[in-house]
Amino acid sequence: MELVCEKKDLQGGVAAVEKIVTTRSTLPIIGYILFEASKTGLKLSANNLEMGIELEVKSKVGKDGSVLIPAKTLGGIVSKLPDTDVNFKLSEKGTVRITYDQSYFNVHTLPPDEFPVLPKVKGGKSFTVDAKLFANMIRQTIFAASASEEKYVLTGVLMEVGKGASGDDSNIRLIATDGYRLAKRGEKIKLGDGVKGSVIVPAKALQEIYRILDSDRGDGDLTIVFSSEQISFKYEGVYLISRLIQGQFPDYKQVLPKKSTTSITVKRSELLRASERAAVIAAGSANIVRFETKNGKLHLFASTPDVGTVDEVLEAKINGESKAQIAFNVRLITDVLKVVEADEVIFELSESLGPGIIKQSKKSDYLYIVMPIRTQEAV
Repeated sequence: MELVCEKKDLQGGVAAVEKIVTTRSTLPIIGYILFEASKTGLKLSANNLEMGIELEVKSKVGKDGSVLIPAKTLGGIVSKLPDTDVNFKLSEKGTVRITYDQSYFNVHTLPPDEFPVLPKVKGGKSFTVDAKLFANMIRQTIFAASASEEKYVLTGVLMEVGKGASGDDSNIRLIATDGYRLAKRGEKIKLGDGVKGSVIVPAKALQEIYRILDSDRGDGDLTIVFSSEQISFKYEGVYLISRLIQGQFPDYKQVLPKKSTTSITVKRSELLRASERAAVIAAGSANIVRFETKNGKLHLFASTPDVGTVDEVLEAKINGESKAQIAFNVRLITDVLKVVEADEVIFELSESLGPGIIKQSKKSDYLYIVMPIRTQEAV
């Protein structure tokens, strides 16, 4: 095997597949990256048995061949190389020489025979979606998934394909929740006949495909194929496959509030900055910030003993009950304000211990629900 490629192309490819690699395993071979050089170019693959990826890297191949290179070693080398051409040459002794400028590394390798082949989704349903659109759907929901393995089913994102509930015009939806907040994003796309179903996609898999789509920033379609056990994503020269999470996702429709008593329209950027400032004081009191409407304005109040208090006052349009008071974990508020794109957001409140809702507009395809915190003031 002999090939040459530019450092920036190589680094992008290695960085993408290296994230899939698991070094803590009883199967050492999955700590390696598969290099496959052929007339069509260089293909890199990684497989941790839960998720796998293969992608193409621009290169000039002088001699076909394949080999396994340890991911941690390769990633460390490539990230430190100067911006120049990088040459790979596999010797008969099983070491690969990585040459750049006047310098080189010799790295021990393994033969590719035992490397687990990336599967294809069998009997799956397929559809295509605009890559930028799907990346945005991921960005606006994935942060609400649980990070705790104790709630394993909540570490995934529910993907629903097909007709939605009454009043919902979308035919693809992503829903994530950690039990304290829920993010739901819907869109209407072209779907073939019979393409419907719901699966729980590991957040880790969506995070990886998001990184790839976001780093490319180009136009194009993403092809998604899903069955009852696996899901795959294909975009340009990248193929990613993952096992699905098996289990019962919470019925999110049950937590959708039927009505609100107070609707607050406020500039997103101003609410974000005010929330971040209030968080400085709230950090010492479990991030609790009280949201209160009075005299036609929105107040964000936080207090921590021996630290101080803060009262942020924002201009707002308030409809419904003019006086409302409710407390939230302010981190759950700032999280969503960072991914919402509208200039204004609608903050809907119900009774003092009912959930709060944040929308981008009245006819928004995005919905964020956050549970309140009981405080003495809110009782």
